[in-house]
Amino acid sequence: MFSLTDAPHWRPRRRRDTSPLADVPSLRDGDPRQLAELASHTDRLRLPPARTLVRAGELARQLIAVVSGEATAYLPDGRVAVLHAGDEIGGRELLHNERHRATVVTASDVEVVVVTGPAVRWAHQTGVADRHTTRAVRTARVATRPTEGILSHLLRRA
Repeated sequence: MFSLTDAPHWRPRRRRDTSPLADVPSLRDGDPRQLAELASHTDRLRLPPARTLVRAGELARQLIAVVSGEATAYLPDGRVAVLHAGDEIGGRELLHNERHRATVVTASDVEVVVVTGPAVRWAHQTGVADRHTTRAVRTARVATRPTEGILSHLLRRA
C-alpha cells in the first residue's frame, strides 16, 4: 500500500508573481502561464530623480516600462520629451538590435518595471507580447517614417 511517507519529496509548484508584468502595456494581456515564465526575468524598481535609465548610443539590453512618475528623454538634436506611466523604453531597439536614440533620465521619483532583453525577444517570438511588443513599435506604424518610435510621437505631441 502506498503512503505519503513512501512518496518522493514533492512540493506543489508555487506560481510565480506576475503582478509586475501587469504594468507593462505590451505584456499585460499575455497568457498567465507564459507570463509566469517571464516573471523571473522581471524587476520592479523605485528610482530617485536624476537617475539615468538609458543613454543615447548604447545598445538596448532591456525593456523599461514607466509605472509611476515621469522621465525626460533628451534627443541628440536638443529636443526633449516627457515619458509618463504606461510608456515603454527600449522595446523597439531590442527587437531591431538598435541603439537608444535618446538619453532618458528620471524627472521625479519613478517606479519602473524592467524586463531583460532575451525575455522580451522570447515573448515576441512566442506571441506572449503584443504582435508588435511595445508601444514604440505600434507608434511607428502610424508615424510618418517607419523608423520613428514613441519618442518621435511624444515630441510631436509636445
